Amino acid sequence: MKSEAGLQPASRPNLCRALWYSCAVNIERTIQFILESQAKAEMRMDRWEERADRSDARVAAMEKRLDRRMDAITKLLQQGMRILVKNQTEIAEIRKGQRRTDNKLAELAEAQKETQRTLRSFIASLRTGRNGR
Repeated sequence: MKSEAGLQPASRPNLCRALWYSCAVNIERTIQFILESQAKAEMRMDRWEERADRSDARVAAMEKRLDRRMDAITKLLQQGMRILVKNQTEIAEIRKGQRRTDNKLAELAEAQKETQRTLRSFIASLRTGRNGR
């Protein structure tokens, strides 16, 4: 007597056991694959976290150096501005002194011209020799 599946009734339990074993093995393999994949993913994630931590440390160190450099640049700029203000003040004082010097030289030049005219007149009077006559 043949059953619907075309097998004898006595072989049916063996078929069920074979199918069950096959399913169990496939499920075991799938579970094993999932566990291995999960383990690999966790290892990759750990390596990524280590890299990220090292990268964060490098970024923090670079930020620290950048902050120090920015502070140094700021100090240099402040010093430069103080020097510029001081130079501008000194230049203004020098200009005032130069104007006074120019004015004094102009007065001196006028006085020199007057002295020269007077000297020429004196020399001319000596040549004529009038001496009161």
